[in-house]
Amino acid sequence: MSIAAALIYWVIVAVWLVVLTTIAVFYIRNPRTFGTTRLLLAVIGIDTIRNIIENVYFGLYFGGQYGLFSSEISKFLGNPYLLIVPKLINVAAGCLVLGLLLHRWLPSAIRERGKSERDADDLKTLANTDGLTGLYNRRHFDAIGISEWAHFQRYRRPFSVLLMDVDCFKIINDRFGHDLGDNVLKIIASVCSSVRRGSDTAARLGGDEFGLLLPETSSQAAFVLAERLRLQVRACAPMIEGQRVDLSVSLGIAEADPDMADINALLKRADAALYEAKRDGRNRTVIAKGMTAAALAEAV
Repeated sequence: MSIAAALIYWVIVAVWLVVLTTIAVFYIRNPRTFGTTRLLLAVIGIDTIRNIIENVYFGLYFGGQYGLFSSEISKFLGNPYLLIVPKLINVAAGCLVLGLLLHRWLPSAIRERGKSERDADDLKTLANTDGLTGLYNRRHFDAIGISEWAHFQRYRRPFSVLLMDVDCFKIINDRFGHDLGDNVLKIIASVCSSVRRGSDTAARLGGDEFGLLLPETSSQAAFVLAERLRLQVRACAPMIEGQRVDLSVSLGIAEADPDMADINALLKRADAALYEAKRDGRNRTVIAKGMTAAALAEAV
């Protein structure tokens, strides 16, 4: 039993040496490991070295007492002034670990957590944003549309959708080049951003098609916004070689109806109104159910 008591310390030393070797190998193989992980491994390394020193000390001490080593070793290490050394090492290691945790590991972990959250937000923004115009993309437009449709069904508040196409966009691209075409899309996106209200959602749906979700908005109120948008696009037409590009948009509006099946039905109705605006000569706003801008003006 006395031999086992003496040997147990050396078993513990062997275990901690394996731990220390594992940490060293990890550092060698992963020199650029994640910052907080590196600090955490340093803490483990410090505690491992402390355990090795303490168990070597008592392994020698009890080994001398139980006949594994010379009894002189046990007498020497049994000096009260030396017996306090392992405890002082414990205190020093504890203070060092505490200092690393409070002044390095925890602040670093908080910074890296914040950076990870910011990166996640940036990725989410990139996933929801059209790269050219900075407006929302079709996917996010559809997601917000489903949410707004649910709100409409629950509260029966007015809800309209506005779809918009650039007139003769292919001709603009073919005649002036894709750089001007991209500039035209950016101009229209800027106008959409300036015209829309805080509760509205503006998106580039693809190519030269744009859409606005207009909660708390009747078709008549949507028409007023659409006309302001249409006129501003005309006023913002770019200049090429001293001549203004003939830039205009056609717009279709549809207001939500409780009898509609879902948001897709509303979008299809707005798309039909947009098609009618283009068929009737472009550069105009049409409200679904065949009511044109002129007809609405006369009605008002």
